[in-house]
Amino acid sequence: MRILCFTVFILFFIAVPIYGQEYGAATNATELKVLRLINSLPEVQRENKFRRLHKNPRLLKALIQSTPTKENNYYQVSISEDLGFQLRTYEWYEVDAKTFTIKYFDVASGKSMTLSEKRKLNKKKQ
Repeated sequence: MRILCFTVFILFFIAVPIYGQEYGAATNATELKVLRLINSLPEVQRENKFRRLHKNPRLLKALIQSTPTKENNYYQVSISEDLGFQLRTYEWYEVDAKTFTIKYFDVASGKSMTLSEKRKLNKKKQ
């Protein structure tokens, strides 16, 4: 009987979802502003509008990946889709902690570029 009760107890806690702070969520007003800036980019808005139109429940959202340090004055923010079992990241941005200037970060090359440069590059590819 004890083993049965213990097993039910363990299974209950495995089945109950654990709620904690979401990874990449804002912990202060500055981080909240950074997330709102990235989520309001036309590229993100356009993709989420398309997803809503096609009844896709998985919207893209900004997640803070790293905060400013002494060497780097940027928040690194990813645009990700939560698949439940994993996060699928599509793009990376850097947001200056003082001026809130947004730059696109190319992970493959490790270089940053302005949003206008990135948009021009996208137009050339189309």
